[in-house]
Amino acid sequence: MKKSIALLVPVFIVVTAFSLADEKGKIVTAVDFQKQADSLGFIFSMPPNYVADSVRVNRDLYYCFAMKDTSADFEVRYSIWSLKSALVEYDRCKADPKCSSIHPDKLIYGRVQSNVLNMTAGASMDYSPFGTRAVGNEFNADAGGSSFFEFNCEFGKGYKYGQAMYLHKDSIADVIITFMSNDRETHSDLMLKSFYALKFK
Repeated sequence: MKKSIALLVPVFIVVTAFSLADEKGKIVTAVDFQKQADSLGFIFSMPPNYVADSVRVNRDLYYCFAMKDTSADFEVRYSIWSLKSALVEYDRCKADPKCSSIHPDKLIYGRVQSNVLNMTAGASMDYSPFGTRAVGNEFNADAGGSSFFEFNCEFGKGYKYGQAMYLHKDSIADVIITFMSNDRETHSDLMLKSFYALKFK
């Protein structure tokens, strides 16, 4: 029997993008986010009892959509990077003997590490990778994983705990989904309500 990824990321296990926000922040509706996500190779379904929240520019982690649980102190933010332009640049570089570059499909690991370091003010965190078969079955992704940490940044203002889940699909896109709460005891249960809201097509 297949083990669910959701059961593999308990909260106690320390495991160039589009933006719709200005500096003051704005509400990006679920409908608008669904359209954006669809254009980038994702399927998004707004979970029950969630409402869209403001997206604000910050110095730690760009994000394009935020939603809050109306029945609990819990927020989810989505950061998506299309790999389309990066692949074009990579192919151009590959044709030039004097140019060297990392394949865009390998960028997700550095991207996650640098953004989590931003959110923890440099504290080193462990990552729990998802199994290849499970992440494929549950998210139609090629790679993924999770890291749990305490916020120490502008991005996490108002919340104590964060869990960054990353997903990658080759040649399509990278995403970091940040689950935010103030109660470590309830974090995992609250996270499960929105865990599968975004998947690759």
